[in-house]
Amino acid sequence: MNREQQISANAVGADSNVLHRVIGIALLLAVTPLLASFAWLTLLREPQLEARQLEHISAAYANAQASNIHHLARGLHERLGEAARSVLGQRALLSSNEQELAELEGRLLEFFPELTSLQLVPITDMGTATLSEGSHGLRNHIEVDLVRRAADGQEPEPESYLLGEEVYSSFAELITSDDPGSRRAVILATLGAEALTAGLRLVDNSIGEVTLQQLYGSDGNDVLRLGQASAEGAAYRATAAVPGTSWQVSFTPSQTLLQRLTISSLPLHLALLLALAGVLAGLLLVALWLPRLLTWDVERILSDARLKSRLHLTFPPLVPLGRLLRRLYTGSLPFEADVTAASAPLSDPPEILTDHHLTDPLFQNTSMLDEEDAGSAAEHFLELELEEDSSDGTGPGASQVLAAHIFRAYDVRGHAETELNDSAVGLIGRALGTLAAEKNEAALLVACDGRHSSPRIRQALVQALLETGRNVIDIGIVPTPLLYFATRHLNCSSGVMITGSHNPAADNGLKIILKGHTMAASVIQRLRECALEGNFCQGEGRLTETDILPAYIDEVVGDIAIPVPLKLVIDAGNGATSEIAPRLFTEMGCEVVPLYCTLDGSFPNRPPDTSREENLSDLVAAVTREQADFGVAFDGDGDRLAVVSGSGEVLRTDLLLMIFAEDVVARNPGTDVVFDVKCSRNLARVITKHGGRPVLWKTGHAFMKEKMAETGALLGGEFSGHIFFGERWYGFDDGMYAAARLAEIISNMGETLTALVAALPASTSTPEILIPVPESKKFALVRRFIEQASFPDGKINTLDGIRVDFNYGWGLLRASNTGPALTARFEASDPQSLQAIMNNFRSQLAEIEPELELTF
Repeated sequence: MNREQQISANAVGADSNVLHRVIGIALLLAVTPLLASFAWLTLLREPQLEARQLEHISAAYANAQASNIHHLARGLHERLGEAARSVLGQRALLSSNEQELAELEGRLLEFFPELTSLQLVPITDMGTATLSEGSHGLRNHIEVDLVRRAADGQEPEPESYLLGEEVYSSFAELITSDDPGSRRAVILATLGAEALTAGLRLVDNSIGEVTLQQLYGSDGNDVLRLGQASAEGAAYRATAAVPGTSWQVSFTPSQTLLQRLTISSLPLHLALLLALAGVLAGLLLVALWLPRLLTWDVERILSDARLKSRLHLTFPPLVPLGRLLRRLYTGSLPFEADVTAASAPLSDPPEILTDHHLTDPLFQNTSMLDEEDAGSAAEHFLELELEEDSSDGTGPGASQVLAAHIFRAYDVRGHAETELNDSAVGLIGRALGTLAAEKNEAALLVACDGRHSSPRIRQALVQALLETGRNVIDIGIVPTPLLYFATRHLNCSSGVMITGSHNPAADNGLKIILKGHTMAASVIQRLRECALEGNFCQGEGRLTETDILPAYIDEVVGDIAIPVPLKLVIDAGNGATSEIAPRLFTEMGCEVVPLYCTLDGSFPNRPPDTSREENLSDLVAAVTREQADFGVAFDGDGDRLAVVSGSGEVLRTDLLLMIFAEDVVARNPGTDVVFDVKCSRNLARVITKHGGRPVLWKTGHAFMKEKMAETGALLGGEFSGHIFFGERWYGFDDGMYAAARLAEIISNMGETLTALVAALPASTSTPEILIPVPESKKFALVRRFIEQASFPDGKINTLDGIRVDFNYGWGLLRASNTGPALTARFEASDPQSLQAIMNNFRSQLAEIEPELELTF
């Protein structure tokens, strides 16, 4: 080798072994979070878990012992009451002889073996105890005070006191007779420390210390103390009050219990050692095998460069080097070109066009699209999609596929086959997924009612949502309130309910919740605009299924208390509540008579609209026939409630709201109660009478929920049957829960529903009256009526349509939010006044729209 060749060879070398540096960095990256996690577990997480566990166990012991003492005190109090009403107790009222009283005391004491003493203390006509130095004498001022308070008709709490070296606890019970002016006496019963000790005794006294204290204001004295505690255990001391007494029980864990509950850190240390060993073993394997594999590949390249056989390498990055050497040795590449290429600086790798790019028409014709071109292309593809969906080949635009009138005040609703076909539902679903993405909602709940069109719509909607990258949680066929409940119970605050609600079987729709709020009119219109624009987000979502029914039933049953079982007729109308409602009320202890409780999307027995009284005739007959306490009917998706009393009377919702208002406002004075413009003005009077604040608002479940959230109201309702409870419930409309609250009120009050209604203020009124009007004309017609009608002696309210209040009644005319109709309702103090108000509205409406077919 000459000098130039030697210099050239020595010019190739390496400064250091980069593999060692890479492995060192990898080791640091792997070990640092591992050690940080271990430090967090051992220094923060595990001590917190220990402390939380000790606090929980201490509280459990304290509550258990307090419950024992409570049962002991309550049991003794009940038995003393029975003794006061017994023959022996009544004989004590007739006796004035001390010897005879002593004998009665002895006989009564036989029934109370746990007592240390029992005294019968007669009460004079002046109301003071007859005291003597004999067996009837009271031992201290505490017993005197107990007797005094019992004689005054109070129910004195038991008192503990120290007498000599012993602790005693005394109870007082008044003995009275039904005869006016008869004598009275007080039973004074005294427990020794042994009885309370038995109630406080732990299974193992070594686990801690139990203390019974008697409170005086903010201070207290120890009555009994059992077991042993430690100084460290004082930090976990728990206290529980004994109901009906001035006592409280506290528990302090001992050192023994602390040691038992201490979490050993040995498993964590072992896990850390194993993890470190695994990391080191893996990096050691890389350090040993990687150089060897590289060496093997380099040797193959050098040895096989002159051969034409196929060269297989372990490391793909070395393949270009092998190809280069082979071309050099075979003469297909000049050496100078190789030198130039090898010395050139590395550039960024070129963009790789996939097979998709090569076959996409956009890439066959042009290399780039700006944002405006991309938007135009999106609109073009949307138009093509709609043209392909056209049945007549005329290619309707998106505005023709998405009829404007199906986007209503608070939901989407139309004819299932013509207005909510797969194309329309797909556009709406992709628009909804896009709006959800804008609000960072990763998932949506989807549910449907039992209509025959609902499964098809659900499939199209779910597919559209998934295509926007939204995850979908399918909760199956359930009533609308269960979708609302799921948004509160599951970790998902958005959802879609596929339902036609109370509309005929051929209709269907979408009720939409986004981030916990029902879509308002402005958002519904934004949904349509997004669908028409066609600028949808894209992605791949994931579909899962869950059953929300058990959680719903558990929560309702846990909230409602029905002490006296009732007999109910439940008319589900073959709707979404068919299987759930009978099961729910059966689990609450009611006797259920099911009526039309088989799911059938064609609604063969009655229309799903429960606001029409003529649709409830079968329920009225069943309630009367079965002699039930009352009957309930639900609309197609279960968010509306209709009620029939035991006498067969259909109760309008404003009457039910009066009953609910009396119950809710009594517990929450000053609360708001929201109701719609169709409700009786007697409702406002009842709310005010019981200390609440009436709030008149627009008709519509979305409007009602918004107003309740704004005012903090605990009760709301609209005449059509939507009832909202903010007290003990979540504020959404739920026909089944409202029926359960009604059953609770009736059961607890011990009166019939008929009697409750009879006590309410009465008036003469009409049901809700529907006047058929085309969708395109109804709102304009109401505006014209507001502008042209004249009511000089009435107070006009245009909050929702027009409501005119007179001294003797009121009348209402408004456009329906859910159907092609005007709605009207009238109320007055007597039939003649009612007819006068109706005639006034009828004549003025006929002048404005002569061709209108009036139904009142």
